[in-house]
Amino acid sequence: MGLFGLFKSSKTVVIVDGISLNEALGMKGKVPPRNQLQLLRRLSRFAQREKIAVVAVLTGNPLHKAPAGKKFEEVLVLYSKSPEAHAKYIIKIARSKGSGAILISDNAAIGKMAGSGMKTMRMSTFRKVFDVGGSDAEGNERSARSDRGGSNRNRPPRRRPQKQSGEKQSAEKTQERPPKESSEADAINELIDLVD
Repeated sequence: MGLFGLFKSSKTVVIVDGISLNEALGMKGKVPPRNQLQLLRRLSRFAQREKIAVVAVLTGNPLHKAPAGKKFEEVLVLYSKSPEAHAKYIIKIARSKGSGAILISDNAAIGKMAGSGMKTMRMSTFRKVFDVGGSDAEGNERSARSDRGGSNRNRPPRRRPQKQSGEKQSAEKTQERPPKESSEADAINELIDLVD
């Protein structure tokens, strides 16, 4: 049982500020649709694990795979018209859900507008239970990379022991790569998801 076991009732609805959650996960500004869908999938797994209703409030134009006012897997997805109107819109949604609503945001304006009558939670507290159940493939890839000590892309090549002069020249010819091939391969690898 997670943190939301404290608030467990049949009317508990967790309203997540999508902008704050994206920023807490390191994505600022306009977030690509793929990343927004990954976020919604993570929220859906969280809702299933905690057995609670989750409403995600994003901003901008609705995604084709997650239309406004519809459920995406286990999460009801709503959109504010713009980042400027986001605070008022999320408060309106939270008030419409009644006393069982828990508003999760790091936006100071949202916190002020919510007042003391509404249950609120900071994003840092929410992330403690949100990140516990595992993360998407991107998170797993990131943790695997950190286990290896980071990306190898910027690491200089290893020095090999010196060989005899004849062997050294032939080894250098086979070992050298034109820089253009390396940069093209790196660019292609960044565009596709590699499977180990």
